[in-house]
Amino acid sequence: MLEPREKQEFDGMVARLRDTDPGFARRVDRLRLRQRRRWLITAILLWTIAPICMIYGGWTGALEAVLALGYGAWLMHKRNRADQPSSSSSTGRRPTAEA
Repeated sequence: MLEPREKQEFDGMVARLRDTDPGFARRVDRLRLRQRRRWLITAILLWTIAPICMIYGGWTGALEAVLALGYGAWLMHKRNRADQPSSSSSTGRRPTAEA
């Protein structure tokens, strides 16, 4: 996990690299699209397998179905979150614990 200041520096380097090398930007965007598509396909497969597990698996199948549904939902949440820009604070300060 990067500190906010380091994340800003990293984002700046990536932005400059995207500006100077459009081929790099295309390759990175293509990789991101493939990854998001893979998450979607995996989630759909998990949701398809869940009812089959419940029918044929007994209580173990019910547990597997719950896990499959949960992981599929998490993949979709992750897929949707990948589109949104991260919200980082511009203050550059680290959060502190207060007693």
